[in-house]
Amino acid sequence: MAACSSAAQAATIYNSGFENGWSDWNEVDPAAISGDAYQGSSSLKIQGSPGRVHQVVDIERNTEYTLSAYVLGKGQIGVNDLNGLFKNTKFNVSSWTKVSKTFTSANTDSLQVFAKHDNNSSDVRFDNFSLVKTDSSDGGSTGGDGDGDSGGNGDGTTIPSSITSGSIFDLEGNDPNPLVNDSTLVFVPLEAQHITPNGNGWRHEYKVKSSLRVAMTDTYEVFEASVKVEMSDGGKTIIAQHHASDTGTIMKVYVSDSAESGFDDSVAGNGIFDVYVRLRNTSGNEEKYALGTIRSGGSFNLKVVNNYGDVDVSALGSSFGIPVEDDSASYFKFGNYLQSQDTSTLDDCGESGNSNSFKECFEDLGITTSKVTMTNVSYTRVTN
Repeated sequence: MAACSSAAQAATIYNSGFENGWSDWNEVDPAAISGDAYQGSSSLKIQGSPGRVHQVVDIERNTEYTLSAYVLGKGQIGVNDLNGLFKNTKFNVSSWTKVSKTFTSANTDSLQVFAKHDNNSSDVRFDNFSLVKTDSSDGGSTGGDGDGDSGGNGDGTTIPSSITSGSIFDLEGNDPNPLVNDSTLVFVPLEAQHITPNGNGWRHEYKVKSSLRVAMTDTYEVFEASVKVEMSDGGKTIIAQHHASDTGTIMKVYVSDSAESGFDDSVAGNGIFDVYVRLRNTSGNEEKYALGTIRSGGSFNLKVVNNYGDVDVSALGSSFGIPVEDDSASYFKFGNYLQSQDTSTLDDCGESGNSNSFKECFEDLGITTSKVTMTNVSYTRVTN
């Protein structure tokens, strides 16, 4: 850390004015280096959504900082520690203007400093970033407040009200209600028996309301939970997913005792459940990744992050993440979506939208238990 004054110190943002091109910055198109600068000979130009840049910066924990930059146009700057802290400020200016955002860091040693477009038809430029540690009396911000839509207290105890109140999520299968107490959600599709017209099994899930659905590249989202799965041998369920506006899916987290190849066990009906994720990449192709295995009654911590179209899933000490295919009305779901499938042959069983056919399939397959319990649940959502 380099001293700036007795009351302020600067964290190092390398190549803060883009004089060295993209050096030290991660860039998502459409973005370019511009010769129209506030100072020096270069600046950052972002020409549209989902254009953005970010740089990981070392900081001190639980410390107040002010992020500043000189900007021209309509856009936003901010910080993101990928662990629940997200602060940004939006602006719309017709000449080079300094904008700032003051925030207090959390219990992490680094965070992302980012700049992005704000969904308009004009270019936006950025120059001379700085991140300064300040006294609390030096706080304040210039520009619009973009703290976003926080989906809960994030303290890992009480279930966030944004999940249970209906402000962000709708419930698929309300009998029984999954909220068994203020800190526990229990999803039991064999009791709820909720179906959808194109679904392949019984659901008991929360999903983001249709009125709030936006593009993956317009959303920063973090979901975390401690997950306990109790399941009959040969069972298969989806516990979290990002869904597209149609019947397609962008991300799915499975717990499955199936013969599907490519995972740590991949043996059907032996009571060992593969935990894995499927992500659809920007070319539209699905990639799958094994996260580990559990037995019925086992637990693990799950974390799903959508960082404006870069999705990362972590569980059982493993993680996998890639930029994903976008959709203009994507939405997040979680709970217990019990798949009506013969996990030995991998053949689907039953007819879409026919609850009786699923009932017969689960009976034939011997699926008598399917219970997903989630505690320490937290959810954060910020959209443009």
